[in-house]
Amino acid sequence: MVFENFVAREVSEMVLSVTNKDKIPRLLKVCMESCPYFQLASPRGVYHMVPAGASATVRIRFSPEENKDYSHQLICMTTSERIVVPIRAIAARAVLDFPEQLDFSRCPVKSSTQKTLLLRNTGNLEARFQLSTQSPFSVAPAAGALGAGDTVQVTVGFHALTAGDHCGCLAVCCSTGEERIHTHLKGEAVDVNIGLSTSSVEMDKTMITKSSHRTVFIENRSNITAHFQWKAFPSEEEEDEEKRRQSLFGQSQRELCLEKLMEEKETGKEKGSCEDRAALLRAPGEMAKVHPDPMFSDDFFFIEPMVNLINQGALDAPFSCIPTATKVGLGFKLAPQEGIIAAGGSQTLQISFSATVLGRFEEEFRFSVAGSPTPAILTIKGSVTGPSLHFDLPELDFGDISFGFPYTQRCRLTNSSPVPVTFQLRMSFDGTQPAVDSVDQIRCHSDPAWRKGVHLYVEPREFTITPSQGTILPQGHQDIQVTLCSNSVMEFYRKMLVDLEGFGKGVASLVITARCLVPKLQVSPHVLQYDECLLKVPYEKKFLIRNPSHLPGCYGLIEQS
Repeated sequence: MVFENFVAREVSEMVLSVTNKDKIPRLLKVCMESCPYFQLASPRGVYHMVPAGASATVRIRFSPEENKDYSHQLICMTTSERIVVPIRAIAARAVLDFPEQLDFSRCPVKSSTQKTLLLRNTGNLEARFQLSTQSPFSVAPAAGALGAGDTVQVTVGFHALTAGDHCGCLAVCCSTGEERIHTHLKGEAVDVNIGLSTSSVEMDKTMITKSSHRTVFIENRSNITAHFQWKAFPSEEEEDEEKRRQSLFGQSQRELCLEKLMEEKETGKEKGSCEDRAALLRAPGEMAKVHPDPMFSDDFFFIEPMVNLINQGALDAPFSCIPTATKVGLGFKLAPQEGIIAAGGSQTLQISFSATVLGRFEEEFRFSVAGSPTPAILTIKGSVTGPSLHFDLPELDFGDISFGFPYTQRCRLTNSSPVPVTFQLRMSFDGTQPAVDSVDQIRCHSDPAWRKGVHLYVEPREFTITPSQGTILPQGHQDIQVTLCSNSVMEFYRKMLVDLEGFGKGVASLVITARCLVPKLQVSPHVLQYDECLLKVPYEKKFLIRNPSHLPGCYGLIEQS
């Protein structure tokens, strides 16, 4: 006998049936050892006379003090037999369900890729969980609470700094002491097609104290957004090696300088003031100091990724940006809007752009300069494209489904655009009242739907989409789970629509089809013949319920009036 889903300090009961399979009546004695948690509902040591073929029922009362497992035993004895019935009480538990493996496949090196998983609590107790993993993988949230039957989205990230195969482990720990869950993580980091327009730059002959310029293009031939940085060394290994060399060089220089100073002090030939000696000691350290930022730095060459306003005249030049009134121009912001550039100097402009119109554009920005009859013109060209989303299936077909039984299909929504998108999924037509599940129907024997059928006051909400909203990174994807629990005998032709925050509604869709049927169950025999029966003696007969269809069926036995 097993007690489940019990509540501490609440009494629950179970009934045990003992059947006499002999051809003569038997005297039955039921007893158990004294226990504060389990008791017989009838007095201890009671004898029952059980006729041949009949059954006797015994009620066991369970009174738990706390939410933990309990065990006991019940003893049934006759003149010739002794039967021991184990009694178990299983406390509520949190049971976390998580995928066994997550494969990121091929991802750009030094770029973040994220995937979303679902962590489910299939138990009957709230779970407080902790998630942990190792570099180059990450996970968020790192901890949380999950109610019984609830689901939470978990985002796993992959950011590898070196190309090649990477693997790791994601551990899920539960505060209730359940066994850890481990998910195997793996991914391959690859170089993408990003490079320079030229491998060398030759500058024009330049006068002393003057400057010349050349333009180099960074070409991104991949399908991801690339963040770049000019470095002094081609790899981190060479950069670290240079730092170590500089550090050793600085240390040796300080030692030589200190040794020389001590020699001068001993011979009385030291020169200069105290400040001079301090400067002498300080100089090698300054020479050997490694710059904390490993960006490209040189005394003669400079790399500037920005657009500069340059004053090539001999006088200071006050300037101001002339406002534009075009739709595309209003999306640009230039800073500063005005200022003064010294003769031979330059002013760096910061340009930001927030597009509101799709398509190609060519926008001119004019800068008026005091004393100049013609403005300086900056032309910006480009193309604005909307987000590109698509499903991996042309149609989601559930096929034949059974009334009141949930069915689940999966698909993938991919963001092939270079920007992240925030989405929300919805059905083209669905109700609001929760659909009736066959499992819930079976649990409720007194439900009038067994006699009169399922009647809903409003249209049922038959589709469940998980997750129904979220954010997909550039070139990323989101696995979608669609569950259909039909309360309508019909053929379905619906659309799952994708709404994008800031872009519009229904920018993508997926057709969903299904046919809901009710299987015809068969009962045999149609009549149960009991023949002659003794008064107040229970008798049992069996009948069969068959399901000849290819779909599951739900049934209930209605009490007779």
